[in-house]
Amino acid sequence: MFGERYFATRQRLTDVVAGVRELGEKTGAEVSSLADEGDFLKGLHSPFLFVVCGEVNAGKSTMVNGLFGQDLCKVNVLPETEKVHWYRYADEAKTVNTTPTLEERYRPIDFLQDFNIVDTPGTNSVVPGHQPITERFLPVADLLLFVFPVSNPWGAATWQFISRLPEDQLQNVAFVLQQADLRSEEDLAVILEHMRTLAEQKTGARPEVFPVSGRMAMEAKKAHPFSSNLWKKSGYPALEAFISKRVSENPARRRVLQDVRDSTQVALRKIEEKIEARTATLDNDQRFLRELENEVDGRREGQAKILSERLSGLGEVFLRQGNQAVDHLASRMSISQSFVSLFQQETLPTHIEKGLTEAVKEAIEETASQDGGELVQNCRTHWETVEPRIKKNLQVQAPDFEKDTESLSGTSARFVRRLGRSAKQAVAQLKLRGTLDMQMESRRAILRRYMVAALCALISAGVLGGLNLQPWSWIAVVIALLILGAAGVYASKSRDAVCQDFTERVEDLRQPFADSLATDYKEGVREFYVEYGGLFEIVRRRIADQKSLLKPQLERWNDLFLELKAIEQEI
Repeated sequence: MFGERYFATRQRLTDVVAGVRELGEKTGAEVSSLADEGDFLKGLHSPFLFVVCGEVNAGKSTMVNGLFGQDLCKVNVLPETEKVHWYRYADEAKTVNTTPTLEERYRPIDFLQDFNIVDTPGTNSVVPGHQPITERFLPVADLLLFVFPVSNPWGAATWQFISRLPEDQLQNVAFVLQQADLRSEEDLAVILEHMRTLAEQKTGARPEVFPVSGRMAMEAKKAHPFSSNLWKKSGYPALEAFISKRVSENPARRRVLQDVRDSTQVALRKIEEKIEARTATLDNDQRFLRELENEVDGRREGQAKILSERLSGLGEVFLRQGNQAVDHLASRMSISQSFVSLFQQETLPTHIEKGLTEAVKEAIEETASQDGGELVQNCRTHWETVEPRIKKNLQVQAPDFEKDTESLSGTSARFVRRLGRSAKQAVAQLKLRGTLDMQMESRRAILRRYMVAALCALISAGVLGGLNLQPWSWIAVVIALLILGAAGVYASKSRDAVCQDFTERVEDLRQPFADSLATDYKEGVREFYVEYGGLFEIVRRRIADQKSLLKPQLERWNDLFLELKAIEQEI
């Protein structure tokens, strides 16, 4: 089909307009000028209008059918065209009698979407009203095809009609010599020269004249496969090339293309401004969010510093529980229990360490629970200052603290468990039981010696009494009592020494104990703020999602811009 270059360009431009309109809707840019109801868009898709003129039975209908490869116009030996027939596209075939002399024929033929055909009854027709109707289409016609029969191309009515055409309409005229297959090449050459000369006399210009055979063109197009040789002989290739050039170079149509391109370019600039403004806004949002996150980091560091000062308090917890353990140790090392323990396995060091470990763990967990509650409250207080700023600066709904930080309670529980485990490990690493074991074993060994000596004295007293060796038996009893008294004194003093040493060791280990909890304590504080930072991550994701939408929009804008530039080179 002729005009392929123009229609390809038009289709590309139409696609760009649709793309820009769609992109405008996505970006919120004002592109109403590209709406389908716009006049210039209607002009972009308005069909080309071809008006076919010539005398009755000049072969106009046959020429048109050959041009489009369709039996569009009826062909008859008798004059067929009694009215002006305007061929237009519709999904269903129908005929509308607009006036007594104008008939609109709608046909579901694809080429009619781009080309409307006005088939006139003949320049020599005597039917009233034909010429005014025909002349009505001439000013808006994109191409005037004057068809002459090869048997008589000198019809006065047609040439007179041509001579009356305004100069601007003469630019759209093409001369077609129909039924050229009925004459030899020599005869055609003579006829064509005469027609050019006559046309020059009538119009002042020497036009091209296209000798064609509509019959051969139809046969070529209906042949299976297409008969290129017959098509070439029909003379239509030159006519189609001429029409294609006029279609592609039609000034009015090119102006429409340029107008559409210009409007599309303006719309693209608006979209670009919208994308740039949105990008700038999101960049500002990200900077603002980074400022908030830096603020949170600062608060975390400050809070960690404040809470780190409480590590000494954790040492005090250890010291307090250690002193309680000393009291328990002293009660378990009484003189009576000390002598009783000589006759059973010693478990006091293990018992003391286990009790101290559990007591320290519980006390540390209680302290950690209080600190965890304080951390949650600090985060909540800070969020109350952040939430209105997010709404004001980011224009988004801030996350709900209570709803979106439910896991902070889990973080608090982990914080308590972490410090509890750390406290148990720290007590075990202090090796209090090992030292206490050695002291207790040394004390037990000495007390055993006292006990053995006392028993030996008592045995001696018994033996001497049995031998009635008085007063030596009583002397042995007194010695036994003195030994037991010395053992009691030693048990009391050694107990005081062991407890004093244990107290001093607890005092000395207070700071190492606190230091051993420092890493877990600080890590636990960090986890609170990491969890709290999740609120900002929710906002960051929203910004990132919006920014991710801009990327394909910007890529689409670039594609449309480049395509529009390429179209600009063509028009």
